[in-house]
Amino acid sequence: MKFDDNIWYAVNQTRIILEPEKVLETFGQTKIKYRIVCPTNDSLCKVREGVVLTEKPLIMSASQFAQKVLEGFGQKASEYADWLKGHGELLNVIQYGLQIRKEEISESEIHEGLETAISKVVEVAEKDSMINVVIQGVDEMWEVSLLKFMQSYMQRSAPVNFQTFQSHQINAKEQIGREQDSYIEDRFYEARGNKAKINELGRELQNFGRFNEFEDRFYALLREC
Repeated sequence: MKFDDNIWYAVNQTRIILEPEKVLETFGQTKIKYRIVCPTNDSLCKVREGVVLTEKPLIMSASQFAQKVLEGFGQKASEYADWLKGHGELLNVIQYGLQIRKEEISESEIHEGLETAISKVVEVAEKDSMINVVIQGVDEMWEVSLLKFMQSYMQRSAPVNFQTFQSHQINAKEQIGREQDSYIEDRFYEARGNKAKINELGRELQNFGRFNEFEDRFYALLREC
């Protein structure tokens, strides 16, 4: 697709002034307060404030990401996301169910130069108890700047989230294994001298995919019956 030069300009002019120290939650919601400072002339800046609420991360493709993340975004942000979608290597990360709460977006003006305006916004953000980001963006393309931040933030969070996912899966598998071991031991005990229960035990071991592991004990139990 032919890419809008204005979008490229907005992407290249986007600066993350104050970045969240915390990465996105792996198994829960993350609420991020954003403030985007956009200069309109040498002595006036517009500030957009809002909230990004992320749900529990899901592993999805770049295409699914682009479709989901843009609920509530404008046309230029959609065009940027379409470009990202066509360059999947940029989006091989976790999709977070990002959702913009439009009702929480506000706009204000600071009658100062850019650097002074940014300093004032950062000062307010640093006192806020929420997870905060301050972004320098382009006035009419501020949603592109926000999307650029979200993409980079997800990429930064992804390694931590994947590691947590893997650790959780390993722990869950080990827990299931321990519970299954205990269950099998109980079933062996209950099946002593009872051929019907021995046959039932054999079927359960097959269902668990562990018959070969307990084969010798199973046939020894069967011989005792």
